[in-house]
Amino acid sequence: MSKRKDLKANYFQKISSNPSVLDWLTRDTFCGFWILNKSFPVNLWVNDAFFKELNYSLDNEEYIGENSPFIRSHTVKETIQSLLERADDEKSEVEATINFEKKSGGTISLLATCKNISSLSDDELFIIKFQEASEKPADENILKEKQREFKNLQTVYHETNELAKVGGWEVDLVKNKVTWTKVTKDIHEVSQDYEPALSEGINFYSEGWSRDTITELFNNAISNGTPFDSELKIVTANNREIWVRSFGKPEFKDGQCVRVYGAFQDIDAEKRNQLKYERTREQYEMIFKNSAVGNILVKTSGELLQINPATLRIFGYEDAKKEDVMQLTFKDLIHPDFLEDAVSHRTRLISGELDTYQLESKFYNRNGEVIWCRTNSSIIRSNGLGESLIITQVEDITEKKELEFRASENAKRFKTAFEYSPIGMGVVTPDGEWQMVNQNLASIFGYTKEEFMNKKSSELTHHEDLRKDTAQLKSLFKKEIDTYSVEKRFIHKNGKTVYGLLSVSAVTDDNGIPIYLIGQISDLTKRIQSERALQKSLNELQSLMDATTHVSIIQTDLNGVVSKFNKGAENMLGYSEEQVKNVLNVGRIHEVHEVEQRGDELTAKYKQEIRGFDVFTFQARRGHYDSREWTYIRKDGSKFPVQLVVTAITNHKGRITGYLGVATDISKLKKMEVSLIKAKKKAEAASKSKSEFLANMSHEIRTPLNGIIGFTDLLMRSELENSQQKYMQTIYNSANSLLDIINDVLDFSKIEAGKLELSEERTDLIELCDQTIDIVKHQAHKKGLEVLLNISPSLRRYVYADAVRLRQILTNLLGNSVKFTHEGEIELNISSKAISGNQHELIFTFSIRDTGIGIAPENLKKIFYAFDQEDASTTRKYGGSGLGLTISNKLLNLMDSRLELKSVLNEGSTFSFKVKLKTDEEVTYESSAPKNIKNVLIVDDNTNNRIILREMLAPNQIKCVECANGIEALNVLTKGDQNFDLAIIDYNMPYMNGISLIDQVRNKLNIDAEKLPVILLHSSTEDEEIINACRELKVHYHLTKPIQIHTLYNMIDSMEKPTSFENRSNEGIEDSVNFSEVYNILIVEDNPVNKFLANSIIKKILPNANLIQAENGEEAVSQFQANKLDLIFMDIQMPVMSGFEATEEIRKLEEENSYIPIIALTARAVKDERIRCIEAGMNDYLPKPVILEDIKEMMIKYLNITAN
Repeated sequence: MSKRKDLKANYFQKISSNPSVLDWLTRDTFCGFWILNKSFPVNLWVNDAFFKELNYSLDNEEYIGENSPFIRSHTVKETIQSLLERADDEKSEVEATINFEKKSGGTISLLATCKNISSLSDDELFIIKFQEASEKPADENILKEKQREFKNLQTVYHETNELAKVGGWEVDLVKNKVTWTKVTKDIHEVSQDYEPALSEGINFYSEGWSRDTITELFNNAISNGTPFDSELKIVTANNREIWVRSFGKPEFKDGQCVRVYGAFQDIDAEKRNQLKYERTREQYEMIFKNSAVGNILVKTSGELLQINPATLRIFGYEDAKKEDVMQLTFKDLIHPDFLEDAVSHRTRLISGELDTYQLESKFYNRNGEVIWCRTNSSIIRSNGLGESLIITQVEDITEKKELEFRASENAKRFKTAFEYSPIGMGVVTPDGEWQMVNQNLASIFGYTKEEFMNKKSSELTHHEDLRKDTAQLKSLFKKEIDTYSVEKRFIHKNGKTVYGLLSVSAVTDDNGIPIYLIGQISDLTKRIQSERALQKSLNELQSLMDATTHVSIIQTDLNGVVSKFNKGAENMLGYSEEQVKNVLNVGRIHEVHEVEQRGDELTAKYKQEIRGFDVFTFQARRGHYDSREWTYIRKDGSKFPVQLVVTAITNHKGRITGYLGVATDISKLKKMEVSLIKAKKKAEAASKSKSEFLANMSHEIRTPLNGIIGFTDLLMRSELENSQQKYMQTIYNSANSLLDIINDVLDFSKIEAGKLELSEERTDLIELCDQTIDIVKHQAHKKGLEVLLNISPSLRRYVYADAVRLRQILTNLLGNSVKFTHEGEIELNISSKAISGNQHELIFTFSIRDTGIGIAPENLKKIFYAFDQEDASTTRKYGGSGLGLTISNKLLNLMDSRLELKSVLNEGSTFSFKVKLKTDEEVTYESSAPKNIKNVLIVDDNTNNRIILREMLAPNQIKCVECANGIEALNVLTKGDQNFDLAIIDYNMPYMNGISLIDQVRNKLNIDAEKLPVILLHSSTEDEEIINACRELKVHYHLTKPIQIHTLYNMIDSMEKPTSFENRSNEGIEDSVNFSEVYNILIVEDNPVNKFLANSIIKKILPNANLIQAENGEEAVSQFQANKLDLIFMDIQMPVMSGFEATEEIRKLEEENSYIPIIALTARAVKDERIRCIEAGMNDYLPKPVILEDIKEMMIKYLNITAN
C-alpha cells in the first residue's frame, strides 16, 4: 500500500466515528479538503477532488506531505501554519483566503476553513476544507462550470461516503438486477467486480433474527411500499460478523414496485460500543442500586445526579422525598472540622493533581447524630465533551471507629501501665527475642531500653539459674499452668548479681499456642542485701558485745531495766550480767544530781516535764541519738566519766521495743584534754612566733638583697668593660636566684601552714599577661627563643582573681620553659569557654607550651613533689629550689584547679590549668577598625607566630598573605598580583634576615615607606642593632616580640594618624629624661644602703629631681608639713613610727584637693601586705628588692611623665 493510502486509512479511521465532522464537512459546497497535524507539512493528506481542482495527476505518489505541489509557495505555507496556530480549540473555526497555482497555469483563489479535531486523536489533528472565494460572473461558460462543479461534487460525494462508510444499493425488480456501490462492496469485503444476486445479498445477513428481519422488511417494502431503516448483523466474505445499518425505499410505477434502493452503512464499531455501554450501564445501575456501599454521583459543580439506597440508609434518608434528597449538598452533611480538608482534596481532584483520594471523616445523619464514614472519590473526565463527574463511595465506619477508639484507649492504658509499672516488665517470643520492655526492667539490669532489646534472656541470667524454671516453663507451654513465679539471679551490666522474683504468663493464639511470654521481674536485691546485712549486723553486734571488753553496751526495756549487759559493762561497773539482767534499773549507775540537772534542762527547753528514765531516752524517742558525758557509779561506789550514746531499738514496724546505751570510759581522755589545752596554747604561741620570724627573716634577708640587686642594676646601666659587665650580670642573676629561692621557701611555708589566702580583685587579664611575658622575654631572647603570646581578641579582658598569685603561677611556668628550652619557641595561650546557665563566669584555660627538653614518662608525677626536680642532674645543671611547680599547684588548689602536663622527651612540654573566674560581661579588647589597612603581608619563619598575627587581624576583616622567609616574600612582591597596605616582617629568619629583606624591598624593588609601611618584629637582645638599621632604611615602626594585640593596633593606628616621622617602637622611655619642671620626691627609709639605692635610681631617671630624706615615719610627717611634695616612697618597717602610721598621719594632714601619691617600699613577704598598704592610704606597693624599671614605672604612672 502507498504512503498516501496509508495516511488516508489512518486519518479516516480516526474521523469516521464522529458524525459532527462529516456534518461540518458537507454543510457547504466545497472543492476539496486536507487532513493534517501539527507536524505540517509532514503527514499532509489531500483528497482527490483538490488534485483535480488544480489540474494535478493522482498517479504521482510523490505528491504527499512536504512534497505536495500545493505548498511550494512560501506564502501558502505561512498561511496554513497561521491557521493551525489560530485553531487552538475545537469550538473555533478560522478562515483565510489562499491563492494556489494550477498546474495548467494561472491561479485560483480559495477560502480555507480550518477546524481543530484533536479529540479524535492522541496528537493535534486538523481538517481544512476549501471553497471558491467568490462567485464567477454568469457568461457562456456557466454550463461548463456547472458541469465541472457537478463532477467535483460527485468526487466529494464518493469520498464523503467512503469517509462515513456509507454505501448505496439498488434492486431492479424489472431487470432482476442487484447493484452495490464501491463502499457497499467494501463493507461486505468482496472485490469490486463482484456482482451480487438478490438471494446472495440476503444470505450475507446473519442467519436467524437478522436474515428474517431483512427478508420481512424487504417484502413489506415491495408489497406495501413501506420504507425501512434497521440495524442488523451481516457476515462478510471474510467471515467477520459486523453490525450494519440498512436503509431501503421502494419505487412504484403503475401500482407496481419496480425497484428498491437505499444506503448501507458500517456501524459495527459504534454499535458494539453502544451495546458495551448499555451493558456497562445496566451493570453499573444494578451495582449502584444494590451495593451495600453508598454511591453518589455528582457534577464537578456540586449538582447531585444520583444517590443509591445504601447512601440513603447510611445518612437516614430512606423515607425522604427524592426532591428533598436531591437538594442536599456535601457541605450539609460533613462535620465542620473535616470540611476544609475535604474541599482541598476535591479541588485537587478536579484540577487533575489527584486521580482519586480516600478520607475518613465525621458526618451528620438526618437526626443530627455524628457518624464516621470512609469516602473514596474519583473523577470521570469529559475530555471536553461535557462536564466531568465525580463518583464517591461511602462506607459507614462508625462502629469500626468506636472499636478503634476503645482499642486505642486500651492500648494506651496498657502501654501506660506497662511503661510506668513499678516492676520490670517485658514481652518476649518463645525463642527469647524481646518485643518490648519497660524502662524499669532495663534499669534493673543497668541498660538502656535499646541496649536491653539486643540482649538474649540467657545472657542476662546467672549461669547457675539458667535452668531453674525449665520445668515450670514446660508446664506453661503444655497449658498445665497459666503462670508461675520463681526467684532467680540475674547479671547487671556492671557484672554484679541482681536478685529478682520472676513471674511469667503466656499470650496464646486462637489455637492456644503461646506466641508471646510476658515476664515481670521484681528487684529483690535491696531486700536480700538488707536481710543479709541485718543478719550480719545482728551477728556482728552479738560478737561485738561478746568481744568488746573496754566499751560498755547495755540494752534495756522501755522502763530502763537491763536486758543485755556485755563484758565491757561488767569490767567497767563490776557487776556480772546475771546480777543485773531483768533486775537492775540503769538509773542506779548514774549520779542523781546529774539526772535531775539534765531533766531541768530538757524541761526548760521543751516546755514539758521530763524526769527519771525519760531523761536518757527523750531524744532517742524523737528519732535522734543522744550523746553526752555522764558519771557512772561502779558496784564498789567509785565514780568515773563516760561518753554515753543512747539510741532506740525498733522492730520491723518501726515501733520502739527498747534502748541501747553504749558508753566509753573517758577518764584518760579528760586528762589528755587538759594536756591538749596547754599544748594548744603553746602551739599558738609558737605559730605566732614562727610567723613573726618568717616576716622578720623576709625583711632582714630582702633588705641587703635590695642593695645588691638595685646597685647591680644601676652599675650594669653604666659604662663597663665587657668582663666587668659579665661579672655584674653574674652577681645580678645570682642575687635574683637567691631571692627566688627565698620567696619559694617562704610561700611554701605559708601554704603548708595554711596561712596563705587568695585575695580577689578586678584584674586586667591582658595587662597581667603582658607584664608576665615582659619578665621572661629578655632571658628567652638571649637564648634565641621565640616567645609567643596567643590571646584571642574576643577574650573578656577583666576578671576577678588574685592577680599576684595568678602572675606568680604564670611566671613560674614560663620561667621553667625558658630554663629548660634551648631552641625553638615558648607560647602562652589563653582561651575561655562559657558555662551553661552562668553568664557571669567563664572557664579560662592557660596553656604554656615549649619545645624544650621534655620530661621522661616515669618522672611526670615526680616533678610536682616539693624539693624534687626530674632527677639530681637537673638540679645540678639548671639550679632552682624545686618548689616552683609545687607552689603553683598548691596555689591552683586554692583556686579549685590543678596543673595538667603533657610532655614528650626531647620534644617539649605543655603545662596547662583551668580556672573559673568571674568576668565583666562582654568586655573584650576593642580596637578601632583601621580604615586604610585592608591587606597585610606577614613574613615570619615561625608558623605559630604567623597564625597568631592572622587571628589578631581577622576581627577587623584584614586579609593576610603569609610567607615563611624573605625569598617567598620577594616573589610575592615581584609578581605584583596584590597591593599591600602594610608588611609585618620578622628580623630573625633563614636565608635572609628582616633587615636584608627590607633593604631589597626599598632599593631593589623601589617600594618606598609611603607605599608599603613596615613593622619589624625583633627580640629585646637585638635592640641597638635593629634601631640603627631601621634608621638607615627608614623603617619607622618596630615591635619587640611577643606581639601584644593592643600594641599592634596602637601602632597601626599611629600609621593612619602620623604626628611626626620619627622611629616608633613599643619600648619605654630611656633611663634618664630631661625635664624643665623640678619634682620634689620624699624618700622615707631607715636603712642607709636602701636609702642610697633609692636616691641613685631616682637621680638616674630624673637627674634634676629634688630629693628629700627621712629616716622614720615621724620625720616623714615633719617633711610633709615643711615641703610641697610630688611623690613619696615610704618604707614600712622603721623605728619610732612605721610606714603605716606615717601614711595615716599624712592623710589626716592633707588639705582638700591636695593628694600626694605614696608608694610603699617593703621587704616584708607576709600575707596581705599589699592590702594592708592600700588600706593604710598608700597608692601602690613595691616589694623589695627594687630595680630601676620598678621605680621608673611608678614615676611614669604617678608623675605623668612620658618619653616625650
